[in-house]
Amino acid sequence: MKKSEELIITRLIVELEKIKDPRRQWGNLRHRLVDILVIALLAIICGSEKWEDIEDFGKSKHWLKDYLELPNGIPDEDTFRRVFEQIEPEELEKSYREWVMPYIGGCLGKQINVDGKTVCGASSRDNEAGSNLHIVSAWVREDGITMGQMKVDGKSNEITAIPKLLETLDISGSVVSIDAMGCQWAIAQKIIGKSANYLLAVKMNQPTMFQEIEEYFRWAREDPIEKKQLAKYELPEKSHGRICTRRVTVTTDIQWFESKQDWPYLRTFVMAEGITKMKDKTTVEKRYYISSLQAPAERFYTLVRGHWSIENQLHWVLDTAFSEDDSLIRKNHAPENLSMIRKIALALLKKDSSRKASIRRKQKIAGWDDNYLKSLFT
Repeated sequence: MKKSEELIITRLIVELEKIKDPRRQWGNLRHRLVDILVIALLAIICGSEKWEDIEDFGKSKHWLKDYLELPNGIPDEDTFRRVFEQIEPEELEKSYREWVMPYIGGCLGKQINVDGKTVCGASSRDNEAGSNLHIVSAWVREDGITMGQMKVDGKSNEITAIPKLLETLDISGSVVSIDAMGCQWAIAQKIIGKSANYLLAVKMNQPTMFQEIEEYFRWAREDPIEKKQLAKYELPEKSHGRICTRRVTVTTDIQWFESKQDWPYLRTFVMAEGITKMKDKTTVEKRYYISSLQAPAERFYTLVRGHWSIENQLHWVLDTAFSEDDSLIRKNHAPENLSMIRKIALALLKKDSSRKASIRRKQKIAGWDDNYLKSLFT
């Protein structure tokens, strides 16, 4: 796929117009669905968090009529609320995917981070167990953008949601990295079936595998013959009076692993260490991974470090800049649809290069400077 250099709203509008209008077609449809969606998107770009915020934003921006049809002016807050409660999230997510894929331009050689996030404020008022909204996202590290998302009922259901999400995406040629929740045979098989490689964290949810890999690396680093087979890469970093060394040790000697045949195309075990030295104290943190990829240790170092970009560049920003965790919008499809709109807003702000500023600062500029906000259309 030919890569597009820009993300602009006008191309997004073309995709949004394909969404089926969930409202009764024989009713009094005074406002176009695409106008409602675009006004909400622009309002969220500028920091709006509630339905009344979106209405107030629309009524204050008289120039919107230059870009949207608005046959009956700006919708009220109840119209925004009802529409977002009714839109099928799968349709909005599909429109988003069609919009970003030309920008991503294919995943060959790229890393896709898959991870879930709970939207705490979207839980029900009585705070029933398992009522929190939990969304699994696929994040393309090199492009710094979400590729797709899927809602799950609770964190335990990521195991079934991840393969369903991957099925909707073109991930061929990529390396898919997932935390320990995704260390499942079915997920590894799905990734291989999509012509990609996997890098899966191993923790005590796979206790036998975890212990065997841990014991292997403990033995291999001391054995005079086996340690020559290990590949290593490390980088020291100085920070706040301490030295942090991040090291990756890799082996392709896995013939001894009795369950090897249970994991499709398993080729590599990886140990990642974080060694922190202070004046009188040294701490060591170890993590283990399995992978279908066979590559130099430096490549695995980049992949292990790169997996956390979904936390730092997506989940953290959604909470700090868009106050996602504090949102009290919780009814029907509205929380999931707004989560998608926030990701669109984040993509537009993140990819805009006209201002060198943080996402939060760009939001404020967009709210104050109509010319800057209008520039996102073009």
